[in-house]
Amino acid sequence: MVNKPEPPISPDVDLRGMPFMPLDVNRLRDSDLAIEATGEEFRAAVMLWCASWNQVPAGSLPNSDTALAAYAGFGRDIKGWKKVKDGALRGFIECSDDRLYHSVVTEKAMCAWAERVEYREIKDNEKSRKQREREDRKRMFEALRSVGIVLPYNVTTSELRSQYDSIKPDEEAVTGHEHVTVTGHALDTAKRGTGTGTGTGIKDQEHTHTAQTKFSLHDAWEPNPTTFTAVLFRNGMASQTFEADQLLEFRSYWISRPDDLKTQAQWEHALAQQLKRQARTQQANGGSPNETGRRIAQSRTRNAHDILTDDTW
Repeated sequence: MVNKPEPPISPDVDLRGMPFMPLDVNRLRDSDLAIEATGEEFRAAVMLWCASWNQVPAGSLPNSDTALAAYAGFGRDIKGWKKVKDGALRGFIECSDDRLYHSVVTEKAMCAWAERVEYREIKDNEKSRKQREREDRKRMFEALRSVGIVLPYNVTTSELRSQYDSIKPDEEAVTGHEHVTVTGHALDTAKRGTGTGTGTGIKDQEHTHTAQTKFSLHDAWEPNPTTFTAVLFRNGMASQTFEADQLLEFRSYWISRPDDLKTQAQWEHALAQQLKRQARTQQANGGSPNETGRRIAQSRTRNAHDILTDDTW
């Protein structure tokens, strides 16, 4: 009994879907097949190479005259096939799995398989990268929405990440504790007490909210200087100035609508948007962004951060 050799290629080498098979023209030109085979043998041999390329394993053929005749272009003409069989199968050897393998075709197949595996790894890595990017984008969108910033869904990842990075310190400061206490007096009324106990009591009120708590606006509400400065920056108003009366107007408007509930960050965003609209209206009417439609003492025209951090009000 003759011991058959093991297949020269791994059984999982599958090149189906790859229609291109490399052809070493010099090697073919100088081969015994090209020099000695008849025209019919040569044609049948090339047909068998092409058929073996998309077999599994690649570079192999079933050891069946019926199948080989069909692959070689003879259809059901088994007699015609057997006349050219020896020349057409030049280079093929029968292996232990009872299939025929061509040494040159399997050599080229292994190179193509290595490229396919590498390509699949690249695609898998790209798929994993895109999945991570989708998860990161979702996380950043949610974080931005939690502080009142809503970006379009198709914003670039670089811009989204830039916006997210700009709120990270503020977000950590707000959410780093279980509760955030918003205290203080209204900017426009802080100096209006008589000193005899006839004030409104607003200064002594304390409102405690978590970062995610939605609440209706109240007389003691004021934006956090740190986070509101960042909100103004993100709204393109980093150098914008405004008057304390504008905060009073904002509170007055929303206090009359107690059913409207927002988080602290959303109220700050709403205030920034109102200031931005007012600035645009003033510019359209021929005034400067800092004018409020009435004469204001120059000494009281300051930027948002100065007003919010001034403890003399």
